[in-house]
Amino acid sequence: MTILDKLYDRWNDHDIEGVLAYFRDDLVYTDKTINTTFRGRDELAQFMAGSFVSIPDLRFELLHTIETDTDCAGEALMIGTFEKDLGPIKATGKAFTIKYGIVGRIVDGKVFELNDYWNFAEFLGDDQQ
Repeated sequence: MTILDKLYDRWNDHDIEGVLAYFRDDLVYTDKTINTTFRGRDELAQFMAGSFVSIPDLRFELLHTIETDTDCAGEALMIGTFEKDLGPIKATGKAFTIKYGIVGRIVDGKVFELNDYWNFAEFLGDDQQ
C-alpha cells in the first residue's frame, strides 16, 4: 500500500488524527479548486472537521496511486452528499461523485505537500457542465 492508500483509508474512517499521522508537522495542503492552502496540522484538522460536518458521508475511492521516496500521486473518486454549508459555499443537498486528482511530495517518509484537484461544478451538482 502507498502512503496515499493508507492516508485515505483513515480519511474514509473520518479519523482526523489517523490522517495527520501521515503528514509532517510543517505540512502544506492546498485545495487547488477552491484556492485554499492549509499550513500545519491544526489548519488541516479544522478543514477536515468542517468537511465531515458538511459532507457527513464523505469518502474517497482511490483508483490509482504512484509513489516514490519523494513524490506521490493518485486519481480517486470523491463521493458524498453536500448536506450543510461549507464556509461561504451553500449546501445543495445533492449527492456527488467527482474525479479527484492528488499530487504530493514526501519528505522523510511523511507527506509534506499535498495538492488536490477536482471539478467544482460537479460538486455543486451542475448538470450543465
